[in-house]
Amino acid sequence: MCGFYCATARGREISAEEYIAQFEHVMDAVDLEDYPVISIYNDGNIFNEREMPVAAIEKICSYINGYENIKKVVVESRIDYSPDEHVAKMKKALNGRQLEVAFGFESADTRVMNLCINKGFSANNFDHFHSRMQGMGVLTKPLLLVKPPFLTEAEATNDILRTISYCVSRGIDYVDLEVTTVEKHTVVHELWKNDLYRPPWLWSLIDLLQRCQERFGDRAHVYVSPWTYSVESLDWARNCGRCDAGIIKAIEQYNRHFDLAVFEGLDCSCRHDEWEEAFAKEDPRSIQERIAEQLSYVQNARMSSV
Repeated sequence: MCGFYCATARGREISAEEYIAQFEHVMDAVDLEDYPVISIYNDGNIFNEREMPVAAIEKICSYINGYENIKKVVVESRIDYSPDEHVAKMKKALNGRQLEVAFGFESADTRVMNLCINKGFSANNFDHFHSRMQGMGVLTKPLLLVKPPFLTEAEATNDILRTISYCVSRGIDYVDLEVTTVEKHTVVHELWKNDLYRPPWLWSLIDLLQRCQERFGDRAHVYVSPWTYSVESLDWARNCGRCDAGIIKAIEQYNRHFDLAVFEGLDCSCRHDEWEEAFAKEDPRSIQERIAEQLSYVQNARMSSV
């Protein structure tokens, strides 16, 4: 589902000086005195030296240390690109500020993680990573994928609920929902072109947040990340078009205080017709069977169009 390759340097090395210049540009454009939490985000894995030189991290941390108001710094990396020594160096360079490492966990279900998403690690890898970070005094923030390919609407919602339960059992009370969009040059794009994939309904997001509150209460704070990513999206979370704007605004309001009251009174005919029908739809095939059949269909469609 990830089309971020289209936004990369296509193999060209980005120097420490270029990263530092980008951060200096932000410092000139934004008053960092106004923000107790900042995110250093390089659209990749910050602790992978092939992506971001250590010298750039150290210099950026020295700039951050000039702002007493900044209490926490959030970065993102894959867990297998986060060696202890690199994390420890950054934590030390931040002079006591809280360091939080966000990472794409996506799903606690091994089948979903490896078959639907092709993630490349397991929940056991996450447990080990989380324990290591805890031991170093570093927070971890899992990013969970809403509606990977090959899942029905209801399956996708239930998968997120199970994954949040897994995170809560590990003492993690804050997770981000990353909502799948359709990006060029991805498997999801090919499925979408052949009417085999639809991004999640906005009603499903509301349903998911309400069920999280019922099940976990204050043990889980669930943030819905905006689905405006670094690459162009061809399709995204939506309803019928008539009610979308109001619901998106309500989700933005919810993100500020995690108050579900903002969703009260929201309704539309599409909720009782199309969404309920989509949510009730079942697929008796196994995930392996769906993948094999849908990818075969896509391949045949591409061959027939040549």
